[in-house]
Amino acid sequence: MTDSSVATLEKERAQVLLDNLDFGLIALDSEHNVLNVNRKALEILDATADRLLGKAIGDVVLSRTPGYSLWPEKLGEVDGEPREVMLEFEGRELLLQVRWLSVQDDGDSSIMMAFEDVTEVVGELEFQRRVDRFASVEELSAVIAHEIRNPLTGIRTTIQYVGSKLEGLPSLRSDLEDAIKELDRIEQFTTDLLQFTRPKSLQMTEEDLTPILYKVLDNLELQFRKSSITVKRELAESLPPFPMDPDALQQVFLNLILNAIDAMPGGGTLRISSSSRWYRSKQAVEVAFHDSGCGIPEEVLDKIFDPFFTTRPNGTGLGLSISLQIVREHGGRINMRNRSGGGATFRLSFPVSGERAEKNG
Repeated sequence: MTDSSVATLEKERAQVLLDNLDFGLIALDSEHNVLNVNRKALEILDATADRLLGKAIGDVVLSRTPGYSLWPEKLGEVDGEPREVMLEFEGRELLLQVRWLSVQDDGDSSIMMAFEDVTEVVGELEFQRRVDRFASVEELSAVIAHEIRNPLTGIRTTIQYVGSKLEGLPSLRSDLEDAIKELDRIEQFTTDLLQFTRPKSLQMTEEDLTPILYKVLDNLELQFRKSSITVKRELAESLPPFPMDPDALQQVFLNLILNAIDAMPGGGTLRISSSSRWYRSKQAVEVAFHDSGCGIPEEVLDKIFDPFFTTRPNGTGLGLSISLQIVREHGGRINMRNRSGGGATFRLSFPVSGERAEKNG
């Protein structure tokens, strides 16, 4: 066997070893260019090798964590310590745990970027924390809704009766009409509250999510135009079917889009994307809503899914709580993050059943 054959065989063996690692690995030269990428890295980034090889890492993978550089200033200072950072690849944000590893080869220094996708892990923890806060609130809310709703009918009937006796007093009748409007707000609040505490039983069928997204977006087309909002649809042509209640998920998407419209009072861009992806041998359908609004203040980020929390003057603070509840009943998750370039992203993930995932895998 010739020296070149031996070298080729060793290179192939090395690549097989790299491809069998359970974490992503990108090898870079001293000029920051990508020399090699293993199979796990391509899987995490949802990329092909030709989109990375030979390109400067900073040109294709962007750091969205303030103060974090994708290239250590000094190779000798690489400590291999893992850091949790937000990176962006071709418009898709990923929460990764990254380690930099220095390599010496015949006097030349190079570096490797080792990383794992922790988007799902962190998302699961955040989602569970929100769900855990619901139990006691649900019990209290059911009592409140019951006690408020019962007297409303009597109050409304009395006001309407008194109004019928004030034919010659238009100003007083107007005051009573205002009172009825306020009662309508209370009625809407208790309706939302009851839906939150005693949601209707879901009517589950195995369907593709894509037609539901198109239906919601088409129904809101006029409102998008009135609000000067440009909609970008980055939707998969078809997605793996999973058990769902189409009406319930339509309500979730409607809530999220209306919130996005409110976040862009002067107009803006709403981008909706959908895809299916694998994570640790499990397949999921993902939907994300990205708006170009002002984002959500850091001090309230952890409260936005809490019942009764709202930043809108006339809001009940239950829209996102109900949405989270519906997603939870589908076995899915919903999480929110501010975007580094401005605005917010709400990302939903729904599991595809094992049998269905195998057929689509």
